[in-house]
Amino acid sequence: MRKILFLLIALISIATPVKAETIKLGIEHSDYLPTVSNSYVPGSSHGGYAQQSAPQYRGGYQIDAAQPNQQHAGFYQQSASMTVPRPQQPMIEWFQVPKSMAGSWSKKGDITLDVTDLRTGMKRQVGAWTDNEMLVHMGHQMDKAGNVWHVNILPSEKDSVSNGKQVRFMTVQQVCEQYTPSNLLTRTHYVITESYPNTGQIAEQFQQESLNHYSLANEAEMQNLSSNRVFTYAGQPMRDGTLQSKFMRIGPFVPLGQMNGIDLAQSLNQFLLSKGMAQLAQ
Repeated sequence: MRKILFLLIALISIATPVKAETIKLGIEHSDYLPTVSNSYVPGSSHGGYAQQSAPQYRGGYQIDAAQPNQQHAGFYQQSASMTVPRPQQPMIEWFQVPKSMAGSWSKKGDITLDVTDLRTGMKRQVGAWTDNEMLVHMGHQMDKAGNVWHVNILPSEKDSVSNGKQVRFMTVQQVCEQYTPSNLLTRTHYVITESYPNTGQIAEQFQQESLNHYSLANEAEMQNLSSNRVFTYAGQPMRDGTLQSKFMRIGPFVPLGQMNGIDLAQSLNQFLLSKGMAQLAQ
């Protein structure tokens, strides 16, 4: 309970313009996100994702008022693990994860604790369960000292199923905000597409920024408290939600040699050398 209270979000009734939501670690949600080009949608032949400017995580953005003001009531929790990069020159990012969290995990769904409408400032307590099955892998390689490192090859996609809809997550950026031997805090920017599984027809498309705090309850159970801000495709903030998830361990950590044709051991060594950590390179 102390870990959950440590990261409870201070949600305050606000009116437009949106103020950044801050958790007790001093980490803020973005006020706005860049517009996603309608010519590039997840899974398209154009390569999946394009935006008008490089993503940043603090400050404001000019948004395109001509974009539809899409609505969405749901929030999603996603893992640090993603696959299937689409661009020909993907961005490769490494960050350290607690050794105690390394391995394979699965969850059945999420509990939405509360929701705040950022346009009206109205906040309501929810406590509702949402089916959202997901398999995640924490950690891909180990350095010379035995530290476990996780790789992101971005942009990347992962599919999930929620409330009878196919949900495609395209991760366009992820950073590790804080790491300790027993906790991990990440910030992730997604483009999310919901579609009907029988017809493939798109139901919703929107963006989401997630601040995920992972902590271990015990060796077999990992908890995630997540603050999620939903944006329209045009990057306009709509609502915040706090979610809680429980992951169960289903497999130990096993180093992965390659991902999408990339030699991960070599890639990690290059990363460590570039950061002045040659003593950790194999």
